[in-house]
Amino acid sequence: MKTLTKISVALLLAPVAYSSLALAAPAEEEGYYGVARVISAERKARNMDSSARPGIGSFVSGDDSQKDMTGSIGVGYRFGNGWRVEGELSLPQKDKFTSGSTTFPTSLNEHHIESRRVMLNAYRDFRVTEKLSLYGSAGLGLAQLESKGWQGNESRQYGSATQTNLAWSVGAGVAYDVTDRLALDLGYRYIDMGDTESGWNNFANARGLQDEKMKANLVSSEVVLGMRWAF
Repeated sequence: MKTLTKISVALLLAPVAYSSLALAAPAEEEGYYGVARVISAERKARNMDSSARPGIGSFVSGDDSQKDMTGSIGVGYRFGNGWRVEGELSLPQKDKFTSGSTTFPTSLNEHHIESRRVMLNAYRDFRVTEKLSLYGSAGLGLAQLESKGWQGNESRQYGSATQTNLAWSVGAGVAYDVTDRLALDLGYRYIDMGDTESGWNNFANARGLQDEKMKANLVSSEVVLGMRWAF
């Protein structure tokens, strides 16, 4: 968290740090750039009621969302006509979600999901003033999701399983050209990282069977503060 706070401060102070630099690469010209982002994310585990469960009691949802600060880095290319593309690598994230059963209200499932993703994003900038522009974005990529956890207490473990899914995103925001090399942007995006599931239960359940596993669809709603620097 301290590292992310430092990154946030650095991004906010960037206009002061770079305002005296010589202008060398007009914002509308073609060229490569680097990007760093600070992200306020809310990840949500949808469809947990699709989990494989014994036919005892009814599904009860628990804590299905997690909020935290994260970040990403990337490299992009501007085509000089309002379009640009980026390759983006996000920091790994670890989340915990819970669910249960009406028959066993104190024996919750704890679903631990570790997520990593790499995306290829396309942006379309719409110039509003000489310095200000609006943008829309869409992206495709890969998300690696590892699922594991336990039921009731840590001695009752589920097996671990990893899936690699197609991920997609849509977003929009506003950007400001501080100099011809430096731009700041603030936006929102929605990301769907696909479905994930744990391995089967490694503990004896009420029916004495190995017929339980946790499932979810992982999505993320993100507010993004970014800094782009043209090479």
